[in-house]
Amino acid sequence: MAENHGLNEREEHYLNWLLVPPADRWPVSQQKYCDEYKVDPTTVRRWQKKPHFIKEWDRRVEELQGSPERTQRILDALYDKGVDGDVRAAKLYLEATHRLTPAPSLSSSNKGMADLTDSELDELIGKMAEREKSSRQLKAI
Repeated sequence: MAENHGLNEREEHYLNWLLVPPADRWPVSQQKYCDEYKVDPTTVRRWQKKPHFIKEWDRRVEELQGSPERTQRILDALYDKGVDGDVRAAKLYLEATHRLTPAPSLSSSNKGMADLTDSELDELIGKMAEREKSSRQLKAI
């Protein structure tokens, strides 16, 4: 039997309903939930304020948010949007999957442009060129 963390059967049922994404819930609203399961709306509001209910709700939300399945669904959605031409989604996907390195710093020192050596200036120009090429490749997606 599953551990209920101090929730009674009715609280447990209601919490399970709350954890379903709103678009997928049945009944579709809190009021309809109350009507269907013959619970007074003030009772469910009172449940939601109880420390043990809040603690268990937080614990389960944290568990859901850390779910690899949910993370994968988000990454898949970003990938699909990126492939369809959404540059921001493509960038977010590439960053989340560590396929896009952060833009190099334009200067690793506090020197002004006039104070850079020729080799430092060449390095800076190279970094800027690489950043521009990467940006253009993302826009091509």
